[in-house]
Order: sequence, then C-alpha cells, then structure tokens
Amino acid sequence: MQTETLVGLISGLGGAVIGSMGALGGAWLQQRSQAKNSKRERDEQRALSSGEVALNELLRLNQLTDAVVRGTAEENWKEQAAELVRHAEIAIRVIPNSFDLRETMAHYFFAMQHYHFVGNSGALATMTLRTASAEGFNALAAFLRGDELPKHSETFLAMERRIQVAYMRDLAS
Repeated sequence: MQTETLVGLISGLGGAVIGSMGALGGAWLQQRSQAKNSKRERDEQRALSSGEVALNELLRLNQLTDAVVRGTAEENWKEQAAELVRHAEIAIRVIPNSFDLRETMAHYFFAMQHYHFVGNSGALATMTLRTASAEGFNALAAFLRGDELPKHSETFLAMERRIQVAYMRDLAS
C-alpha cells in the first residue's frame, strides 16, 4: 500500500474512533443530566406532597384547638392532637433537602408534644398548641414557597423556654 493510502485509512479510523467516543461521551452527559432533572422533579413532588400532608395536619390541629376553646371538642382531644402532631412530624421528616426546615420545625413539634408542661389549664394548653402549630404552618408554607424561613416569635420563644424548664424539672425528679 502506498503511504498516502495508509495515512488516509489511519486518519479515517482515528476520526471514527474519536467521533464514536465523542458520541458516547455526549450520550452519557445527556443521560446524567436527565437523571439529575428527574431526581430534582421527584424531590420537588415529594416535598409538595409531604408538605401538603403536614399543612393539613397542622390546620386540623388548629381547628381542634378552636373546638376546645368553644367547648365543643371531644373528650379525647388530647389524643387527637397528639396524633395530628405525629402525622405532621412524619410528613416533615420525609421532605428532601429540608435540613433547615426540620431543625426549625423540631422546636414547634417539641412544644406541641410537651404543651402539658406549661400547666393543666385548657386555655394555656390550647394557646401553646395554637401558637406552635400556627408558627409551624407559617414556616412550612414559607419553605414550600421557596421563601426564607421565618424566625420564632418572642411569644413562642418564651413559651418554649417555660416548657423546656418544666420538662427538665420533670426529668430530674
């Protein structure tokens, strides 16, 4: 074979190899990009779905406390409240990419789960549940909108401190 023919064959073969590697690399990059987009879409859908469950449970808790204040709540309202809080907390825990939300909501859930430490008064208990659930609702709504999470109110922080002190005393006794 002549040199020019060999150079042409080698160049053609080299070009084919480079072209096929480029095509494979491009296909891999495209597949990777699609996989990331699919995961992001699944995460967004899971966040919306779980967020909706948590919002509904917090809203139901708020309605329950309204019934307690009006005197129309069932006798087992505390068990109902505990169940609503549990469901909301579980829904929050499965929201992906939500460390800050889970950390913020942990304060509200602690208050909602230990509200009885502020006293046995029905009014004080319902005020604690209402405040914590309303602020939790607002924090979750802000997260789902993509807004910055709101800070805890002074009212809630004072309430949380009272609960923590009483809780620690109870643990120590």
